[in-house]
Amino acid sequence: MSNVPDLTPYKDDYWVGIDRGAFRLLEMGITPKAAMGDFDSLSSKELAFVRDNVVFVEQYPAEKDETDAMLGITYALNQKADEILVFGATGGRMDHTLANLFMLTYESYQAAIPVTTFVDKQNTLKMYQPGRYELEKQDKMKYIAFTVVSAEVTGLTLEGFKYPLNNATYPFGSALSSNEFVDEHGVLSFSEGLILMSQSHD
Repeated sequence: MSNVPDLTPYKDDYWVGIDRGAFRLLEMGITPKAAMGDFDSLSSKELAFVRDNVVFVEQYPAEKDETDAMLGITYALNQKADEILVFGATGGRMDHTLANLFMLTYESYQAAIPVTTFVDKQNTLKMYQPGRYELEKQDKMKYIAFTVVSAEVTGLTLEGFKYPLNNATYPFGSALSSNEFVDEHGVLSFSEGLILMSQSHD
């Protein structure tokens, strides 16, 4: 979890440890309310430590349809979470990073889009459904980018950014990168599709 930022500000939040993340949280002095996953990255001794310290532990077979991250998101939604911050899901293995980000494009997980944010040391990533959103510049994050993660995005308008847009259409995979806030706030709006927004620094 070398790409995970300082978790001290979140220490008293409701934590769910996913796979090895449960063990790492305990190492950092954070006791999750729940731990889940196939735990294939833990030794038997480490898994026993998790079971001894976490009240609710749910172990799944390694061969399953859902990723461990999907299990965690589903659990958080079932707890009626109004905000889900996901740490440790980006960086490292690229297949894991892509799977974690793109799971929100699945129909069954789109209820999680409004409340889920991925956070690491260098980036904050959030997916958006059609609508109008006032975005706030994150501290120390110089750049903002918008990537199309649906077949198409239409009516894309950006206000308050170095490179504005008005009612534009872009196909899947279009990456509008290295944009910047003009001030502390900007407006994103679009009428159709899904957009992954990232704020980042060098």
